[in-house]
Amino acid sequence: MDAVILLNKPAGITSFDAVRKCRRICSEKKIGHTGTLDPEASGLMVILLGRYTKMLPYCVKDHKSYHASFTLGLKTETEDIWGEKVAEKEFREHDDEELRRTAEMFIGRIQQIPPMYSAVKVNGRRLYEYAREGKTVERQPREAVISSLECHALGNNVYSMDAVVSSGTYIRTLITDFCAAMGEYGVMTSLVRNGIEHLSLDQACTLEELNENIRTADPLSVISKEYEIVETDDLKRICSGMKVRLSSHSGKVIFVHDGSILAAYEKREDGLYHCLRGLL
Repeated sequence: MDAVILLNKPAGITSFDAVRKCRRICSEKKIGHTGTLDPEASGLMVILLGRYTKMLPYCVKDHKSYHASFTLGLKTETEDIWGEKVAEKEFREHDDEELRRTAEMFIGRIQQIPPMYSAVKVNGRRLYEYAREGKTVERQPREAVISSLECHALGNNVYSMDAVVSSGTYIRTLITDFCAAMGEYGVMTSLVRNGIEHLSLDQACTLEELNENIRTADPLSVISKEYEIVETDDLKRICSGMKVRLSSHSGKVIFVHDGSILAAYEKREDGLYHCLRGLL
């Protein structure tokens, strides 16, 4: 089955489990997704099936929007409420004005140290594999881009965070660092991915809905905006991966014909567009 599905992953299962369930429902062995969610997180996942798995490098990936909640006074191994407690301390209340000033410190390019309970690889192994053995390894900081960040006090030591971030940003680490900037311990208590670039959680279906009726999305709708969609009748050249000349201001294009996605191309120094990958 060649299809794209916008899935609302429930909390309590891994992204792998969500993909496995989609594989069973759609009876398609070839399947992938554009970005994981933590097991206790819910929200939007882009699922690619069949030949559309080839589109993975060209799909939306940045400007991911999240809604999270957190509490103060606690530090855990996983940086969220579900991890083992490692420390706690007294905390004070923070009003919206102080939260706003702290949030401004994180807007733009920041450095994050990946949490030990993450899928980042160090020396060929996932960090969570070391963590499960009780080991802590040195991790290099990684750049993250925070496009917007808002936090509000909800009362009873509950705070909300709404963030738009680049791909690979850890919200639980952002919360940990945010709280540290206020002199506090803090842990994430919930997380929902509301959107990815122009895609919204409102467009997604649940696993239960998918099981009743397989609802697919337009494959072109999940292509990143950095690629211009170009209609072509030159099927022979494009499908053969030949270089082409094109009057376009975009450095990257996706060629389509009658709604069928053909190939991804990139403009090189010779002024011609070179094939990155055929997508048929």
